Amino acid sequence: MLSKLKASLYIFALLCLSSGLVSSSGDRAKDNGDIFIISYDSFDGDVDDISTTTVSSRAANYVDFDEVLRECNSSFITPMSHVLQFNTTGKLLDEKDLTSKCYFRCFFEKAGILDNFKLNGDLVRKYMWPATGDSIEYCEGQGKNETNACIRAYTITQCAMMRALTDARNKPMV
Repeated sequence: MLSKLKASLYIFALLCLSSGLVSSSGDRAKDNGDIFIISYDSFDGDVDDISTTTVSSRAANYVDFDEVLRECNSSFITPMSHVLQFNTTGKLLDEKDLTSKCYFRCFFEKAGILDNFKLNGDLVRKYMWPATGDSIEYCEGQGKNETNACIRAYTITQCAMMRALTDARNKPMV
């Protein structure tokens, strides 16, 4: 009787596996305590879907620009087209747009690139451009008579962006 029960269970297990009632553990993501493993066959290439169970260590002076962007855009709603325009030309579509100027003040301050109207040379060199010569001192002096903090910060960051764009064009990457 016991051997018949074992045989029945064995046949039942084979039927379940062959009919797909029980799937392989390789078909599902597994958490091994350190990383989230996804079966290659089911991975669609979207890296944003991958999560980890441990926090990765960050390099010194690491800036999470996505987080800074979200945080500043929650206070000073600025369309991405304005941000892209500024990143490619160093100017806004509407130079009288105070909300966007305040957004850029927030962005550069939260990123640590600008603090009390002073540029952080290390972060400027790391994230923007090599900053040779007197560029940092020159840009910090821009707008120093401006009483509106957003306009003054925007003037400094606009100068820095223009210098970055100009230097990048004149010194191609190798």
